[in-house]
Amino acid sequence: MSLALAAVLALAASEARACDLALTQSPSTVVINYNPFAIGPSSGAIDLGLKNQGDEACELRLSFVDDGGAAVSSLALGGVGVQFRPREASGLQTSDVEPGVFRYTLAGKTTGQAQMDVAIVVDAVPDAGTYASDLKLLVKDADGTALLAPIPVRMQLVSTPRAQLNLAGAAGAFGSGSSVEVVDFGDASTGLTRRIFVQVRANSPSVISIKSEHGGVMRRQGDVETESSVAYAVELDGALVDLTAPWTKEVDPPRTLAGMSLPMLFTLGTVRDQMAGRYQDVIAIDISPH
Repeated sequence: MSLALAAVLALAASEARACDLALTQSPSTVVINYNPFAIGPSSGAIDLGLKNQGDEACELRLSFVDDGGAAVSSLALGGVGVQFRPREASGLQTSDVEPGVFRYTLAGKTTGQAQMDVAIVVDAVPDAGTYASDLKLLVKDADGTALLAPIPVRMQLVSTPRAQLNLAGAAGAFGSGSSVEVVDFGDASTGLTRRIFVQVRANSPSVISIKSEHGGVMRRQGDVETESSVAYAVELDGALVDLTAPWTKEVDPPRTLAGMSLPMLFTLGTVRDQMAGRYQDVIAIDISPH
């Protein structure tokens, strides 16, 4: 009787030692550098280094939980939706029967890396800043027994201040029309007007700056002997722009991909007795986020 009991205890101890796992690399912080206006997805990498010190293969189950112990398969950082996706080239696979659980097999006496990406699945335009969520990564065997202490992992999305400016001939969303680089008055006459739209999108309050090369007048091209010019005025969103010096305007676009569209009105001054020819001025329009 005692011999049989000793044999059973020895077998149990042998089974308990079958998955002797050690952590070799821990993803303490996962950073996603997020540009809401960029083309293409953003993601962060999770590389979990493991070593199987036992002789038998380890069938592992990896999952994330929040501070309350609830399973987490996706989360929102600053309104941006992210999701965990395995890199199957590393051997990590999603579980067909356990949502939010990833399966990983590590042969005996080997080391490996279980790799996954934290991928953007829902875009948004958060305010510039850093958004974080603290999770725990659990590593268990196929029976649900914890093989390692919960691994703290901070998910962090960094949205740096960004602003974009586009000129369009009509109000509309970004990318819906061609950009405007030349405002052509045609045959000049006093009081003639032209209108374009300055489209702005940003993830923080920003400053539009406007500077005229010739201080608010168009000069006759190719004329080096006789200075002949045509004055003009500019209004941006109803505000008169002082073209005699660098001019700025504070804007705070809505946090959307469409942003805001500001009408820009050009009005010719007095046209009388100027020499015939083509007149031109260059206005530099820029935007800078705070």
